[in-house]
Amino acid sequence: MKTHAKSRGQAVVEMALVLPIFIFVIVGIFDFGRALHSWSTLNFQCTKAARLAAKRLSPLIARNLYTPETHTPLGQQDDVYGVHDEFWKYRSPTMAEADYDVTFEGVGTGTQNVTISATYNLKLITPFMGSILGGSNGDGTIVISSSVTEEKE
Repeated sequence: MKTHAKSRGQAVVEMALVLPIFIFVIVGIFDFGRALHSWSTLNFQCTKAARLAAKRLSPLIARNLYTPETHTPLGQQDDVYGVHDEFWKYRSPTMAEADYDVTFEGVGTGTQNVTISATYNLKLITPFMGSILGGSNGDGTIVISSSVTEEKE
């Protein structure tokens, strides 16, 4: 009877040692999936917005000019609203809009390139993982960034 109680106690001690590590690994896998999803979504948003801004409104008019009238989605001077809407149309519901920082360069101007850059602050759930992965402020937040440059048509 003593051997049975001894093996049960050993199993409890082993579980107490292994369970926190197991939970840490599972939550880390979950955080890695969230970070990969956030990066993929952010990159897709930048790509779609840059593609819209670089697209020529009419292939027959002014093929060698890059003016707001030839490339801006609504055809108005310095109008980034169409590109802005295109960017936000593909936002994931799991990503809060307040955690974004987005810049639109070359939209509605005479430049030949359009650059859409965005960063997203992702708050990790796994304890200490943000500081291990390079979170600068120590609160478990990592910054995911994407930048897409398209040459105007």
